Amino acid sequence: MPFNGGDCSSCHDPHGTNFAAMLKERADTVCYGCHTDAETKFKKTFTHKPVMNADCVSCHGAHGSAEKNLLKNTVPQLCAPCHADLMKAESGGSSHMPFNGGQCLTCHDSHGSNVRGMIVDNEAKLCFGCHTSLAQGDKAAKSSHAPFRGGDCTKCHSPHKAKLNKLLLAQGTDLCVSCHKGTKERFASEKVHTPAEQDCQTCHKPHNAGQPSLLTEQLVALCGQCHSYDRKPFADAHLGISATVMNCMNCHDPHSSKDPKFFKKVMHAPFASRSCSDCHVTGKQ
Repeated sequence: MPFNGGDCSSCHDPHGTNFAAMLKERADTVCYGCHTDAETKFKKTFTHKPVMNADCVSCHGAHGSAEKNLLKNTVPQLCAPCHADLMKAESGGSSHMPFNGGQCLTCHDSHGSNVRGMIVDNEAKLCFGCHTSLAQGDKAAKSSHAPFRGGDCTKCHSPHKAKLNKLLLAQGTDLCVSCHKGTKERFASEKVHTPAEQDCQTCHKPHNAGQPSLLTEQLVALCGQCHSYDRKPFADAHLGISATVMNCMNCHDPHSSKDPKFFKKVMHAPFASRSCSDCHVTGKQ
């Protein structure tokens, strides 16, 4: 507007100044002189570096532009000079659709935000805006993963690109133990259950589930995928009791144990030493 109206002196000192381009003040002070509400809107908990550095003209043309909002270029080309490394194509792996399509402003505020990552809303609302089926499925779920429930999607997924499928930050169990540190410590000193060692998603769903503890299916059916309930050794070890009335985790730890049969850490002393006959009459029902 000042340039269009020939009002050069509203921004420039015609005689001399201590600021570049003969500006009267720092660029942001000059701009806020007319855009009086902008400083409050832009300076947030997380503020874009050009805004903090009073470098409005790194993105905007001070006099005119062929683009909307006086931008020097269209997004994402406008973002590329500063974020060139981030915007390099990832060979293989996966890319987030908005990022891949150059739609930076779908997720980010270009000036400032009170949400980490300068995103336009908290992760739960932002991500569920596109991933509606995940949000709908959670309403009927019996269990939800804490990061998913808390809207911390980026604890597991990259918001831009990743070398792994589904934008995952790490592979299989390595991803899970980045938060489940106690489990990681136990893995280092105990015998690890094979599914837990290979991939947590063998037994657990990553977002929500129709079973407790994010299990992929009912517990007895899940364990039955690897353990044959109809074999004699299993029947003998479980006193001939039907697996359908058992809760495997009442006795066994599904992740790791110092016991070769994955019994829980705290056990009745005679049971731990396999001295059942100390208390029970063996050989009879």
